[in-house]
Amino acid sequence: MSNIRTQSFFLNLLKIINRLRHRNLDISTNNVTVNWKHIPPQPRVGDTLTITGNTTPESSVKVKVSFEAIVPVIDGKYEYNMDKVEIPDGPNSFTIKARKVKNLSFTVRMFINFTRTFEANSDEAGFSEQNVPSGNYDILIHGLAKEGEKEIIIYLEAVEVIHADIDGEFTYNYNTAALPAGEFMVLVGDSSRTIELSPAI
Repeated sequence: MSNIRTQSFFLNLLKIINRLRHRNLDISTNNVTVNWKHIPPQPRVGDTLTITGNTTPESSVKVKVSFEAIVPVIDGKYEYNMDKVEIPDGPNSFTIKARKVKNLSFTVRMFINFTRTFEANSDEAGFSEQNVPSGNYDILIHGLAKEGEKEIIIYLEAVEVIHADIDGEFTYNYNTAALPAGEFMVLVGDSSRTIELSPAI
């Protein structure tokens, strides 16, 4: 029990520091009108996706990246690894949901390992966290599937805020190393599109 309390205190302290540094921005309201493009046009797993665009000068722009992954069930359990997940500095939120499950646990490997577990409501379990401290994380998502299921679906969503300069121009880099091959969604301001991510060579 003391180890769990130490983990919670440590993570909450980092979140408070992050919140104080970025307390004047609300990631839920930054859906400004933008025009944007990305390179490379046909990215592969591990590529850095560079997004450039323009919008209202000196405005804050919400960027959301989301995807789904199908995970096999073995002996009633599921497990999904995400290594080297980059969380940038600034206001952010991170959401994970697992469908067709009894519960969802996630372990974040930081200075110390941090694990939390959430029970499913109906057949979906999930959590959402704001002001996640910046850094590179190894994340393990795991738990118990519903009886009889051979695979479950994991949904992940990361949101952050970027800033346009005095001319309304902005650049954003996203490392795709932690994403699986397949489709993922990118929302920049009020404009969204689906991008196909090919397997690494």
